Amino acid sequence: MIDEKFKKKLFETAAAEGISDIELYYSRSKSDSISVYKSNVENFESSNKSGIGIRGLYNGVMGYYYSEIIDEKDIPQIIDSIKQNAGIIDSEDEEFIYGGSESYAKVNVYNDSLNGFSVDDRIAAAIEMEKTALEYDSRIKSVSSAVIATGESEIYISNSKGLDLSEKSNYLMAYIELIARQDDSTKEKGDIWIGNSPAELDVQKLAKSAADKAISALCGSPVSSGIKNVIIQNEVFAEILGCFVGSFYAESVQKGFSLLKGKLGDKIASDKVSINDDPLLEGGMSTTSFDSEGVATYNKAVVENGVLKTYLYNLKSAHKDGVSSTGNGFKSSYKGTVNTSATNFYINTGSSNMTQLKDNLCDGLIINDVAGLHSGANVITGDFSLAASGFLVENGEIVRPVEQITIASNFFEMLRNISEVGNDLYFTSYGIGSPSVIVKGINVSGE
Repeated sequence: MIDEKFKKKLFETAAAEGISDIELYYSRSKSDSISVYKSNVENFESSNKSGIGIRGLYNGVMGYYYSEIIDEKDIPQIIDSIKQNAGIIDSEDEEFIYGGSESYAKVNVYNDSLNGFSVDDRIAAAIEMEKTALEYDSRIKSVSSAVIATGESEIYISNSKGLDLSEKSNYLMAYIELIARQDDSTKEKGDIWIGNSPAELDVQKLAKSAADKAISALCGSPVSSGIKNVIIQNEVFAEILGCFVGSFYAESVQKGFSLLKGKLGDKIASDKVSINDDPLLEGGMSTTSFDSEGVATYNKAVVENGVLKTYLYNLKSAHKDGVSSTGNGFKSSYKGTVNTSATNFYINTGSSNMTQLKDNLCDGLIINDVAGLHSGANVITGDFSLAASGFLVENGEIVRPVEQITIASNFFEMLRNISEVGNDLYFTSYGIGSPSVIVKGINVSGE
């Protein structure tokens, strides 16, 4: 943590040198990852990082300084670097140092019990995960990855306007990837669990889930090309939503990189679709009470019953539109500058389970895997074409696995064509969530 004596002298020196406002951002993170292979520890990685990012307004322009070292003797160099940096920055965008919100929510993002989950405990969990998968079915031929990882991070922000905030969080992750084989068909699938409570980690369940994914995909074949109704499974739709989440950022809208420009208050999706950005979500992957600018976060409806209600703002983009920040100003590390980022950004659940979704689909496809999101999707226009696999559904029943097909559509058109939303909300490791959804009229290329 930052020494109060260092901070006091930094702020006093900055004021004496003509820096009108100054802010100190400190971050610390550490992580450990253990992987096993054939019941032996294959790899153990450990990382410990910390540093400070200091920014200050000099002659109305923001200057920056970054370092891994925090030392009082460096304060003259820090001040000089900020002034020089501000002198060479050429930007018409006004930047701000924020004085603080009226109140901040309390979030529970640190679990003390994780500190008692020892290295031996983690090794045993990884070995059990691998063993469970290999014994589950004779078609599981090998486990390529069985990983248990832990980590914690701490953020501290303080500035000359009186802001003083800190937050500490930790996490536990389990990941398994395995290979199944039957005849000439081979599939590699995986599954992941993220939380911060060892008591909630069920490595046997995770291993069986990954094995089921691989086994069920074996011996697939293409289907005929055409326009088809599909169930896009929760994991896949969450990945697609994450690819296009930037369209909801005010920064993207203002720069002309989003088709949602001028759409506030307009219907952009089906009545069935409501999307929230909830940084206060209990157990969320991106839960936090404040953003990197010190703005208090809050749960907000981005899309409500198909209607676009708000963009996501940081202080700079909010000032441009004459609105308040939505608490979505984040930076990737102490070295980064503030941009916009979603927190726990997800499509609200409906009431239908998978059986009901299949019944209502009647005939079509379940898409449970796609490839090429980064190369096959245009994040500005929304167009995408992706290699896909899944299952053929006839009369509400799964008939057989499907592979070697391509699905193509437009993200914004797809939002409008969602006819039903499931109740199986799933989050990616970076906090984007979706239930399974039925989409009418996807272009499928196969045989």
